[in-house]
Amino acid sequence: MTTPEEYETLQQWAFHIEPWFTHDGESWTGTYPNADWSVSAPTEEEAHDKLGAEFIQHQNAGEDDLAYANAVMLRHLRKPVPGMYAMANELYLELKDEPRADMDRAFKEAEAKRLRGETYTKDDYLRSREG
Repeated sequence: MTTPEEYETLQQWAFHIEPWFTHDGESWTGTYPNADWSVSAPTEEEAHDKLGAEFIQHQNAGEDDLAYANAVMLRHLRKPVPGMYAMANELYLELKDEPRADMDRAFKEAEAKRLRGETYTKDDYLRSREG
């Protein structure tokens, strides 16, 4: 359960979560950071496909598959969780219609600056696209 203070904190941020994929020599396993479920497949591409399908299956079953997400996002703001990136929500709203690859880069740049205690603005984003 999220407290009002935690909810207010989360409203200040937008998050991007990338799944993890590992290979044990025989199969590929895919999961989301701190999720309690995963999928396995013979190839990485099949693991990507299965992970997406499994996520949709959980949603269609009426499960709030990201119910764990608030706790993970709050933890990430205190100590980085691999595969998770945070950007000021105000900036995200300005950039949300940018191409996916540009948004991915913006989230990674914003996260790196957040960890250094620096701000990441729309001007920073625009400068990074020039270089």
